[in-house]
Amino acid sequence: MQTVLQIVNGLRQAGELGPDGAPTASPDEVLLLSGGPASHHARHSLIVQPPVRRAVLRQPTIVQRLEQRSILEEPVLRPTADPFLVDVQQWEQGAWRSVSGWESLDLELTLARLEAEMLGVEPFQNPLEAWPSRPFLAGSFAYDLVQWTQPLSLQHPPSPGSVLAVLWEVRGALVVDQRSNSVHRLCAAGATWGDNANFTVDKRRNEGAPPRQKPSSSMDDEAHEAAIEVIRQAIVRGRMYQMNVGRRWSGPLAAEPWAVFERLQESNPAPFAAWVNAPDLDHMLLSSSPESLLRVERGRAMASPIKGSYPRGADPLEEEALRRALVNDAKETAEHRMLVDLMRNDLGAIAVPGSVDVQRYDVEAYATVQHLVSQVGADLEVPLTKAFTSVFPGGSITGCPRTVVCAGIDALEAEPRRFWCGSIGWWDPDGTQGSWSILIRTMQVQRTSSGWRADVHAGGGITIASHAPREIEETWWKAAPLFAAAGWGDAGSATAGTLRITPMAAPRGPPSGPRCGRRRSSPQGAVLLVDNLDSFTHNIAHAVMMLGHDVHVVQGRGHEALANPVGTVEAWLSGEPTHVILGPGPGRPEEATPTMLIAEQALRGGLPPALGICLGHQALALAAGGRVVEDPAGPVHGQPVQVLHDGTGLFAGLAAGELSMVRYNSLIVTGLNSHLLRTNARAGHVTMGITNANATVHGVQGHPESIGSLEGDAVLRAFLDAAHA
Repeated sequence: MQTVLQIVNGLRQAGELGPDGAPTASPDEVLLLSGGPASHHARHSLIVQPPVRRAVLRQPTIVQRLEQRSILEEPVLRPTADPFLVDVQQWEQGAWRSVSGWESLDLELTLARLEAEMLGVEPFQNPLEAWPSRPFLAGSFAYDLVQWTQPLSLQHPPSPGSVLAVLWEVRGALVVDQRSNSVHRLCAAGATWGDNANFTVDKRRNEGAPPRQKPSSSMDDEAHEAAIEVIRQAIVRGRMYQMNVGRRWSGPLAAEPWAVFERLQESNPAPFAAWVNAPDLDHMLLSSSPESLLRVERGRAMASPIKGSYPRGADPLEEEALRRALVNDAKETAEHRMLVDLMRNDLGAIAVPGSVDVQRYDVEAYATVQHLVSQVGADLEVPLTKAFTSVFPGGSITGCPRTVVCAGIDALEAEPRRFWCGSIGWWDPDGTQGSWSILIRTMQVQRTSSGWRADVHAGGGITIASHAPREIEETWWKAAPLFAAAGWGDAGSATAGTLRITPMAAPRGPPSGPRCGRRRSSPQGAVLLVDNLDSFTHNIAHAVMMLGHDVHVVQGRGHEALANPVGTVEAWLSGEPTHVILGPGPGRPEEATPTMLIAEQALRGGLPPALGICLGHQALALAAGGRVVEDPAGPVHGQPVQVLHDGTGLFAGLAAGELSMVRYNSLIVTGLNSHLLRTNARAGHVTMGITNANATVHGVQGHPESIGSLEGDAVLRAFLDAAHA
């Protein structure tokens, strides 16, 4: 880490980087830094040659503002978005000048067009394995691009003209190897940038302890606690499983931003740190992020969701005790399991069927906090730009189900996140390599008339098991290194320590069948899977395909389906699917009209075998005259429960007695009409399984596709094999 900072300082001293550089080169700076001990995360750092070509994406003026809604209400999905603005610029005669521009509704297509318009084809003269072989794009993406990756509008969008992304052409760079500290130049033939840098210089400014300055906050601890309680109410009502809420601190910096960044890297080294500065845009990011959004190597994608946090220990014994407590904490592990399931889903939507698996499960310790971290892998079957936009923004900093919680974050935080929880990264235009971080542990810095001013955000995921004082304390732990670097004093009593990774046993995936199915563009001869805006739907699809069946996924809660639900359902079923699965989702089944129509028709007969999962299970019960109510014992999300079954229906092929299945539900069914459906599985007072007399209609309250449902594949196999009698 120190070597990289020394190289940057040497380049600046030589006039090859920064605002005092050569007049023919721009003052923009892009540094992606892997700090801390070398690991499977921290391998290379990237110092980008001063760019001369960039693209700026900006917020449009919203034509029709969204009505104000609380997170306790169903979110309003937009039919179309307002187009964002794209401005491609060239550095000429000491200034950035526009060379082309357009409006766009599609982030993926925009990134692909920028590749074609901005990048040259002349290869680097000395390519490096696992890096692009010719010029590529690197840049920063604001969280608020969620407006174009999720089907929703924001109640609190950025102001018109706000920067949403800056993407630079990388026509030359220095790649620093973390293990050997060796420096490799990516450059075209004849390029000389980097030749004159004094890599041993470590020119520092503003040494010594900065003065303490107290920042202002977007919410105090009391308001933070109230926000947590609102989320808990929404969870009880079945609106969501988990939602991240953050708070912002703003204040003046006690030193120049680069000195603050140096202190941050010394006190809180992290594998996905970054420095970005575009002076004319007043766009400066200082990040010490531990989290990867997505990494792609030779077509193999990996996401590393972080969820579950404890503080560091004051000594090795306390550290070990806290690590063991984290691994055994039911609330933290359930929250982590939920995020692993979500990332399996996100990758499953863009991956080769049967290729999604969990490769690692670790406890990663950083300066003031330690986290549960998994590594989820998959083989991509889409371009890198599609892969990135499909997983953006990261589930670990939004919650689950994704669309609903993104609307909830907007309603509750009541301001744009800007680049906090966005991403910084790079990708190969030839489609083989790429890496993007999640911008947590990040400062957003701007110059004001009175000097430099920074915004620092921190937050955490709220579940039904969250305890508000501890969640607030955790937020302060996360902010502590940033407070210290900014000169704002100690944000809390967190103990500082060095980065450490402790491997744990990764869960094994379900076995596959004799062949793997595929995605189909129509339901003909396939399983029809109705997606109800859930974040686990593609896990179900992959589980079905791994058992040898083709799948056709349809959107049951989109504008088209809800505008004409009868016609939509008729069109789906006219395709003659082999089976129908009514998927899970947020809210109540009455809000998913197509799912309710299929549930009613299934009970009347004439449909292929039908299975309802979670919300789909509740829709079947409601269609049979039952009721759907809040669980009097409270929600259960991400936790395996023991299910007692009678060995009939989907459980006929299982050993008599109990099985383990993960629950993600706040609502339960009661008062079934036994002539239409009967209960064949329970977990205490909760109806976990239902079936009809002909064994052609089934419901399960649990999630058989979850990583924690060990017998889930057997339940799905029983349904797909139609061996129910």
